[in-house]
Amino acid sequence: MAEERKQPIRTGILDMLRNSTSVQYIIPAYQRNYTWKANIEVKKLLEDLDLVIEGKQTKHFLGIMIYLQQSSGMFRIECSVIDGQQRLTTIFLLLYALKEIMSEKGMKEDADLLEDNYLINVTQKTDRYKLKPLVSDDTVYQHIVRQEYDEIEDKHSNVYLNFKYIKSWLERRLNNHTVQDIFNALQNLYIVCIPIGIDDYPQKIFESINATGAKLTASDLIRNYILMPIPSKLQDAYYEKYWRKLELLISSDAKKLESFFRFFIMAKRSSMVNKNATYAAFVSWFEEKHKYTSVEDICKEVVRYATFHSMIFKDGIKTLPKELQKPIEEYRIIKSEMPTPLLLEYFSINDKDNQSSKGITNIQLADIITTLNSYIMRRALCDMDTSSITRYFPTLLKETLNECKGDYTNIVTVFRKCLINENRGNAQEMPDNKKLLERISNANMYSISTWVNVFFRKLESDHNSAPVDFSKLSIEHLMPQTATAQWLLELGTNRQTYEDNLNRLGNLTFASKPDNSKMSNSPWEYKKQILSSTAHLKMNQELLKKDSWTINDIDERTTQLIEEIARLYPYFAIKDEAMEKIPIFLSKPGKYSACAYFYPDTGSVRVFAGSTIVKNESMDEKYPDIAEQRAELFDEGVLQENENGIEFTEDHLFTASRGTALSNTASLILHGSKNGKEYWTMEDGKPISMLISKE
Repeated sequence: MAEERKQPIRTGILDMLRNSTSVQYIIPAYQRNYTWKANIEVKKLLEDLDLVIEGKQTKHFLGIMIYLQQSSGMFRIECSVIDGQQRLTTIFLLLYALKEIMSEKGMKEDADLLEDNYLINVTQKTDRYKLKPLVSDDTVYQHIVRQEYDEIEDKHSNVYLNFKYIKSWLERRLNNHTVQDIFNALQNLYIVCIPIGIDDYPQKIFESINATGAKLTASDLIRNYILMPIPSKLQDAYYEKYWRKLELLISSDAKKLESFFRFFIMAKRSSMVNKNATYAAFVSWFEEKHKYTSVEDICKEVVRYATFHSMIFKDGIKTLPKELQKPIEEYRIIKSEMPTPLLLEYFSINDKDNQSSKGITNIQLADIITTLNSYIMRRALCDMDTSSITRYFPTLLKETLNECKGDYTNIVTVFRKCLINENRGNAQEMPDNKKLLERISNANMYSISTWVNVFFRKLESDHNSAPVDFSKLSIEHLMPQTATAQWLLELGTNRQTYEDNLNRLGNLTFASKPDNSKMSNSPWEYKKQILSSTAHLKMNQELLKKDSWTINDIDERTTQLIEEIARLYPYFAIKDEAMEKIPIFLSKPGKYSACAYFYPDTGSVRVFAGSTIVKNESMDEKYPDIAEQRAELFDEGVLQENENGIEFTEDHLFTASRGTALSNTASLILHGSKNGKEYWTMEDGKPISMLISKE
């Protein structure tokens, strides 16, 4: 039976506290921290109070407080504050500051009455205090309550700073007013209380009221979603045991936590999740998971993945397994977050406490990360668009998991085949050595100096036991950025040729930051003198032997450095014979036209960009699964509608956990349940069923 709905109440803030017998106002663990600043929000509240003290206003409206009211035993009521926690906490700090001043002025009896009437529940033997603040603020708050100011360690806590600010403000007001004046003014501050019950769906109310003002991040909403339904004492325990652990592993910054949750849910779903859909995707996963496991086990799972995230981005390199130290150190230098969902799931499969005997080994994981490093760096140094691969890694994860089917013995081969071989010639390709030469030889590499810096660091560190402080080095032009008459004369070239060669890879090197400015537009001999301060750098030793610097030298050094890129970032494609693929087609003039590759060894189908599909919205109701799949592909940007109809904007690989993806893709393209083996045809026009067995 639903509980009786309570009506909103307009009341003075002190009246509310005085009449709250056996009531404890709890700031739940899922709430955001107490963030009010002394010189901003607290100052504004005190200025409003001052208007009442000075008689310029008779009353002042503080705002609305929404709380979930629940019984906590026969003689105790808990009110979990959903909205209004910042104001309520500040009012309690104000009352404790006033009580402290009253005690200092010898008004001991009045101070005790203030406490008994407004700050504690005198009939309770435990949990007597009417406010139970947020877990993170509780220690400082309890010291203030007990007047143990010397024991407060966190002197930067907003709770402590605001208490001191309020007390100082009150002391100044008492130069011209009495304690009674201030107390009378407090009695004229009023709020509107809105008590709610479980039947009012407090989670939805929380989301709605926080949609205005400072927007909640997905991590704020997720914390609330997990903790709100459980009892308050268990909330505190879970907050300390799991959420605080999460903050230690990732960050207390809500934006960084939001980013982690997005990567986490992409790892779990093996599909792309847009930033603004993170919360909804997590809730969907949580609800499905909660059908067969506890909230605590779900919390443990989230923290487990946060541990992997910390290993990838945060833990000391020397604390990692020996095999992973070098590839992860390099991955951190590259600073790419795009593959994070994939790596989180691979780390989970690698986890010795959570894997079968066929899990991913440390050596395999190291090989995968090394492959990723090469893939990212080759693309970056070729200045290839990153947006085309941002959404790719969850798909890559799905491909590799489907192909391995729980046996990861050949995961490295599968990974390299899916990442490199199957992407040749499309937007996700890894440039081979020939393309490195074509793209880099005459490119403006100074415009991507961040990536050149990463390459130079690896080049200098290779087979070099002597440590190098790269923080003191920057990218410098050998032939200076300004074409002086002297340089043009020495080179025997015109200004256009000079400009064409200025930013090429061979004309760039490492120099110490102070030397960088000294070299400026100086002649080569002077530049060599300056560069001698970095003679310990291997990459500069050959430069110091040269008597001049010419366009031919830039040509030769560019070629040499491209060869070094190819060596340091190998092209890890597997042998072509391991990649059987069959061109297949599905078309009807004026209706649809799709071209694809079918991979017999995995059952996957890669549909090419430019393929068009049937547009028939009337079939959505009959085939909801297909309509949902199309909607997801639209959301991911794989499909878009234009003058040609509905078209694939990029190549897309469809995988199947069993059988093949032939029927799935045929059904998607034709918008109906289709036997793909009969609809997809080979180059000779015969159905693909002529070559393969039944699904």
